[in-house]
Amino acid sequence: LIGRDGTNGEAYILTANCIQHTSVLNKMENCTCFFVQHDVTDRQGWDKWRTSWYDIFGAEDMTVDKARSYPEWEGNECVLSIPTSDDKMAMALWKMRSGTSKDEFQAFIDRFVCGYANNKVFQVEHAIGIRKLDARGFFSDLINAAQGRQSPGYLDAPKVWLTHHCILDREGFSALNASIADKINKTCTTPSDCQTVFPAGHKCCLTLFFTGNDMVCFESTPEGVTYDDVQKAEDEFTRGMSRNYVYQMDTAKGINAFHLSEDNWSQDAMTWANATVKTAPVDSTTATMTTPVGIEASQ
Repeated sequence: LIGRDGTNGEAYILTANCIQHTSVLNKMENCTCFFVQHDVTDRQGWDKWRTSWYDIFGAEDMTVDKARSYPEWEGNECVLSIPTSDDKMAMALWKMRSGTSKDEFQAFIDRFVCGYANNKVFQVEHAIGIRKLDARGFFSDLINAAQGRQSPGYLDAPKVWLTHHCILDREGFSALNASIADKINKTCTTPSDCQTVFPAGHKCCLTLFFTGNDMVCFESTPEGVTYDDVQKAEDEFTRGMSRNYVYQMDTAKGINAFHLSEDNWSQDAMTWANATVKTAPVDSTTATMTTPVGIEASQ
């Protein structure tokens, strides 16, 4: 049985150029990260392609190191993959060699999925809640699933949703982010308090900020919360400053989703908020937020 221990629990911050460990001795190598939305266009081909990988990784002698060595990966590492509940799309987070361009990743991912999906690519600028997402955990979970031990999926709540925010008002959205950081700094004394900045019952487990005017948030909710509930909450929360596309995720069919965590997000969010300087009142249309210290990569 491949262990699911993950990392040692110390903090990770994803920057534009690397995932950095808070311990200098354990700092990970430089990388560039990309998020990809796979819109499946050939269902039969996609399922056969996915099954072929399970056949390979289901071998009794399969190990994480052996799995990582397959040439199809081209030395790159996937750290998270989750399909939508209707299985029409899949979302994935990849760690690439430092300096990889968006066009280079686009060409790689198109080769990798063999034309069975349209792949929309976003370069990650920084993130909150990524601390335990690494390739070793991904491959451990993939091997377990391929050998008949299904991934436990997300552990903190029964439902997980992804909201893709296409930002329409950059200044207003920056002010919203600044207000979140301000509220965390003023009202939260422990990391778990950070979840109270969101609508009741909604908790965040991963936030990815992209270059340009997009970001995604993975959030968890109790049973009984519907798509319409989440869409309404997101639209009210962002107040017209973004166009919000909501997807329900099937984490039990995903790989490495169990390493997403409300607690990990909360710890990173408190670090982010403490390092964030707001330069104007939160209700000002000209409010801006400075670069999160320690999250944004040095140039």
